[in-house]
Amino acid sequence: MEKKLKIQRVSSVFLGQVIDRRIPCGLFLAKEGRKWVAVDNTTGDAWTEEFSRKRQAIRWLRGKSEI
Repeated sequence: MEKKLKIQRVSSVFLGQVIDRRIPCGLFLAKEGRKWVAVDNTTGDAWTEEFSRKRQAIRWLRGKSEI
């Protein structure tokens, strides 16, 4: 199942708030140091993964790769 939502590039502070509060819903991406943190909060569960490459994070957010 492919997700068609727009991936939003956000600050790590905003990302932390999404993880803590589970709002707003959506797909989020932030750069933290040398890693990329991706959060899929489309269902309000704030699924979170870290990646070394931006491309990997985007593929995961779009549901095209498994961890």
